[in-house]
Amino acid sequence: MRHLPFALILFRLVAGPVLLAVAGFKPAGAAVICAVLLALGVLSDIFDGVIARRLNIVTDSLRLWDSRCDVVFWLSVAISLHMLHPDIWQVTCIMLAALGLMEATTHLISYVRFGREASTHHLLSKIFCLFLWALASQIYLTGETGWLFWLTLAVGIVSQLEAMAIMLVVPAWQVDVKGLKAALALRRA
Repeated sequence: MRHLPFALILFRLVAGPVLLAVAGFKPAGAAVICAVLLALGVLSDIFDGVIARRLNIVTDSLRLWDSRCDVVFWLSVAISLHMLHPDIWQVTCIMLAALGLMEATTHLISYVRFGREASTHHLLSKIFCLFLWALASQIYLTGETGWLFWLTLAVGIVSQLEAMAIMLVVPAWQVDVKGLKAALALRRA
């Protein structure tokens, strides 16, 4: 059981390239296969932390691996979506550029301040993940972005702004800062 959280994290690392392979080869039912892999990846992301906390085995290393595998997984999701539905690029490039730049800025702030990569795992980032799950599932299955795209982009921007603020406020590098309020409490302490 003690290895289950890391196994769930590694699952996402493997699921990313599998998504790319499915989108590249386009077997029958490719969109459904990708949607199922996406769901399994998101569920593994939810339960790796829950299980690690229950087993009291949460470490900075585990959380950093979680963050790194999330990046690989979600980049694979984005690329596979565009491989299956290349016509969405004209809309989704806005999200990819904006959130990619904001994510890079958050990591830059963390590297400048602490010499380490950011790994806040704040609550709003988890909510954003659920919106991304819904949006990516919709795109896999329908090829459409719709109003959910704009709502997800807004939640993502607010989440990234909070991550930047956390990195600017916390007095020392730390993983799992639940939000800006928690970061301010750490600064006052």
